[in-house]
Amino acid sequence: MRILIPTILFIFLFNHSLIGQTDESPPEEVVKKKEKIELNLGGALRYNFNYSSWKPNQKKRGGDFGFEVFRINVNAVYKDWEFHIDQRFYSQEFGGAFLKYGWFQYNLDKQSHLKLGLIPSYFGVQQFNSHSWFFQLPFYVGFEDDHDMGLSYDFENNKWQVDLAFYKNGELTSTPDDSPISDSRYNYDFSGRNKEINQVTGRFNYKMGEKVTQKIGGTIQYGGIWNIDTKEVGSQFAYGLHYEADYKHWNLKGQYLNYDNKPKNAPGESRDIIEMTAYGAPYQTAAKASIYSISLAYSIPVKWKPISSIQIYNDYSYMDKSVATWEDTQMNVLGVLITAEPLYIYVDYAMGKHQPWLGPQWTNALTTGDSNNGWESRFNINFGYYY
Repeated sequence: MRILIPTILFIFLFNHSLIGQTDESPPEEVVKKKEKIELNLGGALRYNFNYSSWKPNQKKRGGDFGFEVFRINVNAVYKDWEFHIDQRFYSQEFGGAFLKYGWFQYNLDKQSHLKLGLIPSYFGVQQFNSHSWFFQLPFYVGFEDDHDMGLSYDFENNKWQVDLAFYKNGELTSTPDDSPISDSRYNYDFSGRNKEINQVTGRFNYKMGEKVTQKIGGTIQYGGIWNIDTKEVGSQFAYGLHYEADYKHWNLKGQYLNYDNKPKNAPGESRDIIEMTAYGAPYQTAAKASIYSISLAYSIPVKWKPISSIQIYNDYSYMDKSVATWEDTQMNVLGVLITAEPLYIYVDYAMGKHQPWLGPQWTNALTTGDSNNGWESRFNINFGYYY
C-alpha cells in the first residue's frame, strides 16, 4: 500500500503534465518558429578619387584618392513589424558619424503600412531623382533622398501609390532650446538660426503601361520654420510634378518643383536667404526657387567577368532663383555605373555653374552666385564594396 499510493500519485502527476503540454501549450518548435526574427545585416565601404578643375594644386598632384564612407545597414522583420536603419561613418571633416535613416514599420496589410522615426521625406521620384553618385540639384536643397523625424502612412497597389506624412522636425542629435541644429547629417535641412518644424506632405503616383511602364505623380508639402532669434514661426511650401518611364534597357526621370521658404529672420537679416547644412559644412540657399531636372539612363547587360552590367546616364538640373539679379545654378553629370557585384563603380564627369560642390564658390553659390565664375568640372570615380 505504501508503494502503491506514491506510484499512483506519480502516474497522475506525469499524465497531468503531458495533458497540460498537449492541450494548453504549443510544441516547443512551434513557439520558436512563431518568435523567429528575420535579421539581415549589410553595409558598404566606399573610396573616392576626384580631379577638380578649380583646385590648381590638386591638379598638379594628379587628383586625390581617399576614404568616403563606411556604413552599416540593419533590416529586421518580426510578424507584421519591420525595422530599418542606415548608420553612416564619414571622416570628421565630412561630418563624422550620423544616422541616414532609421524607422519602425507596422504592416497593416500587403499594400499599406505605417512608419515611425527618421523616415523618408517623400518628394518627387523616389528614392532617387537621378542616376549618378552626385544626385541632382534637388538633393542640395533637401528634396532628394531626404529623411526627417515623423510618421507616415504608405499605400501601393498595381495602379496607385500614395504617401502621407507628418514630420515634427529634421533629424536632431540634441535638443537644447535655442541651439542651431548640428551640421553632422546626411540630409540637407534648415540650419543656423532657423529650424524645420511641423511639416505635412502628400505624394502620389499613378502607374500605367505594360511595354513602357510609367509613373506620373505630384507632391505637395507645407510646414513651419522656427527662428531662434525672433521666436516666430515662418512658413515653407513646396509642390512638384514628376514622371518616370522604363522601356527595355532605358530609364527616364523628369521633375519640376517649386519651393517658397519664408523665414521670420531677425531685423536686418535677408529673408531671401536661408541657410542649410549637411556633411559638416553649411551654406546659404535661395529662399525661393524653381528647379527643373531630367535624367536618362541606358543599361547594358554584359558577361565580362566579373562585370555583369554597365549603365550609361546623363543627369541635368537647372535652378531658377526668384531674385532676378542672382545667377541661376546649373548642374550636369555624364557618367557610367559599372556593376561587378559586390563592387559598384561610379565614373562621373560632373559639371556645375554656381554649384557649391562643383566650383570655388561655396557659401553664396546657391544664392547670389558670381558672374565672374563659369562652368567648372570634377572627374570622380567612386568605388563601393557592398556586403
